Amino acid sequence: MIKLFFATDIRGSSVCFRKFLDALPTYGIDVGILFGDLTGKVLVPLVKTSASSWECTLMSRHVDIETKDELSRVKKTIEQAGYYWLEQARDEYEATRSDPLKSEPLFKGLVLERARQWLDLADERLDGAPYEMYMAPGNDDWFEIDDLIEAATRVRACDMRGVDLGGHEMVTCSWSGPTPWDTPRETDDEELTAKLAELCGLVARQETAIYNFHVPPYDTTLDLGPKLDENLVAAAGETAHVGSGGVRRMIEEHQPLLGLHGQVIESRATERLGRTLCVNPGSDYAEGVLRGAQVVLGTTRVETCELTAG
Repeated sequence: MIKLFFATDIRGSSVCFRKFLDALPTYGIDVGILFGDLTGKVLVPLVKTSASSWECTLMSRHVDIETKDELSRVKKTIEQAGYYWLEQARDEYEATRSDPLKSEPLFKGLVLERARQWLDLADERLDGAPYEMYMAPGNDDWFEIDDLIEAATRVRACDMRGVDLGGHEMVTCSWSGPTPWDTPRETDDEELTAKLAELCGLVARQETAIYNFHVPPYDTTLDLGPKLDENLVAAAGETAHVGSGGVRRMIEEHQPLLGLHGQVIESRATERLGRTLCVNPGSDYAEGVLRGAQVVLGTTRVETCELTAG
């Protein structure tokens, strides 16, 4: 038996990252897998209005901050939501807010620094632990994240390769098909399918394998996202299948034991495609809630799969 804990799409939430690390010893896990869209996308400038006060716009609401205690609470709220903060004087803020050449390096620096802090913490927690942890980015993450994961001492990188998990071969793919947001790791469906096929070709025993593919299989309960109009506005109450046909074809063709997926955070579900159990634990990162999946694997079957939240 091997017990896995899988979570995905924490999108910059330090609270969720710490909860993931805490879950491994709490649940008695053998292998933790944190995968896909690790970083957030929002920078919140904290603009000084006096020597001891600040202001910001947080979740479309103007916030006046009058004390350092209030500032600490606002920073905590920003981090819990997966956002990043930066204290700036008024002139610094005005100089960077409308100039991407100045603002983008600041933002990227904050994103990478948080990722470094996470990996340092994970390495510390994993030192001497009876479990191991694998980590890989998603289509939304910059390629610099790969270098940070590769440089970690205890956290194990797994993207675009095969690894052995207690006799189960796992292949991982962070890439997706086209999205409306032009993310760093997306390509056309044909090339994505070729990447997936190459990874699947690394597997010697498909019947015991794990496909750790960020994008869920198309036309399942795992890939239902908000239906967007031409302005990328979600239609109220309407959904659409947004997963990958290539992922589905690889699963149907090879029938691995387990499929681990994410990306569509609203589509928390499990579903079988033939003999393959496919899992998307979803994500509620903005509320600081870690959603995950505990999976117990026998030699040739999935013994149990439990979706968790906490």
